[in-house]
Amino acid sequence: MMRLLKRIGIAALAFVLLVARPGVSLADGGTTLVVSESGVALHELEMGPSGRFTLRWTHSVEREAWEETFEITAEGAIEIVATRFKTYGAGVPSEGSATTRIEDGWVVMEGIDRNVDPLAVLATPRQDYRLFWPGGEIALTADGKPHLLTFAVKNKSSANGKPSGESR
Repeated sequence: MMRLLKRIGIAALAFVLLVARPGVSLADGGTTLVVSESGVALHELEMGPSGRFTLRWTHSVEREAWEETFEITAEGAIEIVATRFKTYGAGVPSEGSATTRIEDGWVVMEGIDRNVDPLAVLATPRQDYRLFWPGGEIALTADGKPHLLTFAVKNKSSANGKPSGESR
């Protein structure tokens, strides 16, 4: 009996540790980030255990690089967790986050943790939008055209298989 209770305790501890980690789906060990335009999936990206991805572009006014890092939560939502930029000007957040610092010439803001699910982005060629994820990098305007993109999470085991931001 004690051995059974010990096994249950270890299993319960493993469950709690996995649930507390963002980006982890207990049902199948992972999630998929779906990038779509007008309801058509353009990319379905298997997310690693971190559940993080970054969008990078050139700011339209400042003409400097800008990055925003997002994380898929344990609940399957997309949150912005950090941003970094080179110059402080038009469009820059006026309120700081949990931590703000200068690092290698970048202003880095972390601890934002704001739900943005589903995430909508107007990616334009002039701004050279790029997506970085655990599996690599994708140029979002490689065809030279602007795209209104939606980023949503699809859990492989979801009942209807739709990304979290779509209606059921």
